[in-house]
Amino acid sequence: MGIPHLKRNLEPYAERGPIASCNVVVDGPALAYHVLSLASRTTIKTTPFEQPSYELLGQTAIQWLEKMEECGLTIAHIYFDGFLPTSKRPERMQRLIRSTRELFKYHSTTVTGVSRERSRHKGDKNVDLFPTSIGGETRSKPPPPAFLVPAVLDALRGSKYGALTEVMGGEADGYCATHVRKSGGLVLTSDSDLLVHDLGENGGVIFFTDIDLDPENKRLIAPQFRHAEICRKLAIKPDVGFSYMAFEIFTDPHLTLEQAAERSRRGEAVMLTREEYDSFIKTYLLPETAPETIATSGSQLDPRVSELVLRFSQITTTASKEKDASLEMFLPFLLDCPSRTSAWEASRPTRELAYSLLQSGQKSSLKTVSEMRRLQTLSSGSQVDILPPGKVEEECSHLSNSISKIRTNIADPELLWVVLSIYLDIGRTVERAKGYPLSLEILSQEARGKLDQYSWDFLQVFAQSQATLYSLRMLQQILGLQERTGRAAVVITVLSDLPPLNRFPSLAAFAETLQRLREVDGLGCLIELCSDMEDIIPHIEAIGKPPKSKKDKKRKAQSGAVEGHPVRARPSNPFELLNCRDD
Repeated sequence: MGIPHLKRNLEPYAERGPIASCNVVVDGPALAYHVLSLASRTTIKTTPFEQPSYELLGQTAIQWLEKMEECGLTIAHIYFDGFLPTSKRPERMQRLIRSTRELFKYHSTTVTGVSRERSRHKGDKNVDLFPTSIGGETRSKPPPPAFLVPAVLDALRGSKYGALTEVMGGEADGYCATHVRKSGGLVLTSDSDLLVHDLGENGGVIFFTDIDLDPENKRLIAPQFRHAEICRKLAIKPDVGFSYMAFEIFTDPHLTLEQAAERSRRGEAVMLTREEYDSFIKTYLLPETAPETIATSGSQLDPRVSELVLRFSQITTTASKEKDASLEMFLPFLLDCPSRTSAWEASRPTRELAYSLLQSGQKSSLKTVSEMRRLQTLSSGSQVDILPPGKVEEECSHLSNSISKIRTNIADPELLWVVLSIYLDIGRTVERAKGYPLSLEILSQEARGKLDQYSWDFLQVFAQSQATLYSLRMLQQILGLQERTGRAAVVITVLSDLPPLNRFPSLAAFAETLQRLREVDGLGCLIELCSDMEDIIPHIEAIGKPPKSKKDKKRKAQSGAVEGHPVRARPSNPFELLNCRDD
């Protein structure tokens, strides 16, 4: 929602000085984005090759929290969103549309390939945790790392802060506010909306970017926005005065703080538009959360997977008022090529299986899940079918056999998942009759020494590999929600060595990854996997072979067997192509 200029207007009433020893509660998603800004401060922001690794982002988050403790603060809890209210949907849709437009703009300014510029440093680095400024960038730039928040969450869970880190059945800011209202202390955040929440007599807010370090005295200095004290200074009632004032500013952003405070004392806007005020303040005083009986389901899940699981539980519970609501999955926003189909499409069968397993054994009439990815206009998203019960076991078998076959041929665990991603791209391309698989074209370019790792085609194939890994991660987390038997239990086993987010293949090393794949006979493994796709096998076999003479090319052109020529469609799921011959 956001209230224009609220933080700036309140700054004269904040207490600036050393932060005394106290308990602090951390807004987890805000911490993740603050860490990204710190780690990106000295990088070139117009190229994705400059983005910090997930490992660095996680390490920086932990180091930042440790510095807080060194300076006398006690980390009481770290909250992450695990369920967003339906009232946030319009805002989320607009944000997704805006991100899509920014991606299109970035693509239009780098259509021949992203920037080859390199920064002054190489690889991961020591991050200045308290810089004097955080540099901006006005030129078009790529979207932030797609898995930023879950990567930081993973790092925290694996650290000494694991017991304090929690994915909640609601928005993080509401839980942060409740915590300090009951126990006192400060909320560390970047969200000015927290100023509107009831923080109690001893609660306050500090913003990440306001914190300075006094290294000589090992003290932290920042403006502290203490709710009760600001109310006293403005002579407004602590129970409703602050919320009245926030509503006055929300209604008329041109008001000064003093004017808004004066009007709030009289309750002018509230009296005139009581219904609008009730709707406005409901988000802060009574935020929508998942029912307590199901909220604990999301505690060990990624935030977006948690929201999917909790929303599904809410829809299917008999007490729910949203029985006719649709189930939506807001997928992480990938850096893929806008002129091509979404990079999420190749791994669609994996998520189809995940959604179906989520519904397995539940009383539900859901037929589809709406996936929200790139959006240029408001829409209902891309519809993914829920498989009938009899089909789920079969698809589990297909997937586990696929992974087992790759593991038999490929010893390197990192390459295993890249081979699976390429195989899914081939199968999905053939199934949809969309021409020549882009993954094979990129492999061919690498084998011929013609690969341009700054091209959008290369970025697309890399994004597809990231989408595959994250789709498998979603499947793994959903499988872990309940005891599984049969082929679903086998899938759990074959996914046991799925890499964590900080070990996902990096963009900078992906060209080398493809080279290694070819050197360990990954092409031979693909040929075995694609044994039922006769049109594709000659194209895989041709990768890495010496180029044909012009006479040979002319002869093949006349027969229609040239590289990049569309292959015949097959109306089957890519996993079905293995036909379970090992059972």
